[in-house]
Amino acid sequence: MTDTNLTMVRGDTLSFGLEYDGTEQDLDTAFFTCRNSPASEKVVFQKTLGNGITKADTGKYIVRVAPTDTRYIEAGAYYYDFQASINGDVFTLLKGALIVEQDITH
Repeated sequence: MTDTNLTMVRGDTLSFGLEYDGTEQDLDTAFFTCRNSPASEKVVFQKTLGNGITKADTGKYIVRVAPTDTRYIEAGAYYYDFQASINGDVFTLLKGALIVEQDITH
């Protein structure tokens, strides 16, 4: 697992690639979940396979946060993780802070 902070401008598109090693098998599930705090029950937004997470190649996936996901949230620090499963095993591959900066144009 890797702790990585991400920064984006509110209302912009954030797109990044994620690669995992150790298996040639596709992920069964994948979630990129963003919350106000690590213990918060409220999900700010969530991406799943087929809805913001796409397979690019064997072991490689693209996560896309759309402008509508962050357009109306307050600028500040949020918390995310990328969790996936294969054959019933669950792995948190990435987690950290998502820093949402104030937009100027909108």
